[in-house]
Amino acid sequence: MANKRETIYRVRFLEKHQGEAIEALVRQIEPSNLTGLVCLSQFVFKDSTKKIILPEEEAASRRFRQTQSLHIPYHNILFVEEIFDEPIDLHQLPFLRDLSLDSDRPGE
Repeated sequence: MANKRETIYRVRFLEKHQGEAIEALVRQIEPSNLTGLVCLSQFVFKDSTKKIILPEEEAASRRFRQTQSLHIPYHNILFVEEIFDEPIDLHQLPFLRDLSLDSDRPGE
């Protein structure tokens, strides 16, 4: 089996006591056994050893690290985005450059 990509869902939703939307990455979304709710489970957290840490990911990690499943009202969901879990190649990011090229320049 070659390079099986796993589906992850990026879910953006509102919590009653929060002033802004919250984003969570999960592997499973399903109707809850509690009427009117949707169940988010199998939370995904990006590698803590990576060089770039996004504030949204850090906040979600702190908020949901101990959460097994989250039941939220359907009407609180702003969007669900289906994405693939693929490693990020830091060399392809436009705002990073290869610093070894700078060291080859004389006089700089």
